[in-house]
Amino acid sequence: MIDVIVLAGGRSTRMGGHDKAQVQLNGTRLIDVLTADILRADWAGRVIAVSSHDLSVPGVRCVSEDPPFGGPVAGIAAGVAALDGAAEYVAVLSVDAPASAAAVPGLHAALLASPDGDVAVVQSRDGFLQPLCAVWRRGALEEALASLGEVRDVSARALLRGANVVEVPGDGAEADYDSVSELSELGDVEMGPKV
Repeated sequence: MIDVIVLAGGRSTRMGGHDKAQVQLNGTRLIDVLTADILRADWAGRVIAVSSHDLSVPGVRCVSEDPPFGGPVAGIAAGVAALDGAAEYVAVLSVDAPASAAAVPGLHAALLASPDGDVAVVQSRDGFLQPLCAVWRRGALEEALASLGEVRDVSARALLRGANVVEVPGDGAEADYDSVSELSELGDVEMGPKV
């Protein structure tokens, strides 16, 4: 099983300050689009959504970093703290990449094929690593977080610095949509509440 942390918070400045998780795409909130795919998957263990809002998603535990808006690494740390430690692997995904659950099996397979790997990370078509579309060995993720000391206002790329990274070419499932105009390429967009 693979536990999943979905980063669903942030200030959403490029979404006009609207809570990204609650933005609707074709009538369905982004958090529901992503978590439905996760919960249907046979590989999914516990699912944690990190948000300062109670997103009320059945089968998903919602937690927040304290204080809120601490950045992606603070969110990942809050998610790890909320997991029970049962699964050996932890996927880290972002709510603004609504199809990213489809990348998890390939990331997991790449990590299994690399015994020395700490984390498998999607490399997007533009050549950038996407640390918010990754599968970690739980112990390696915990060590990476501990090595940072302070997790507030730290870039997700910082987690990768000391890790043995397995790069996996993306197929588009990792695509994130940071603005209304980008998201509208997928369909009708209706804004949710402000952050």
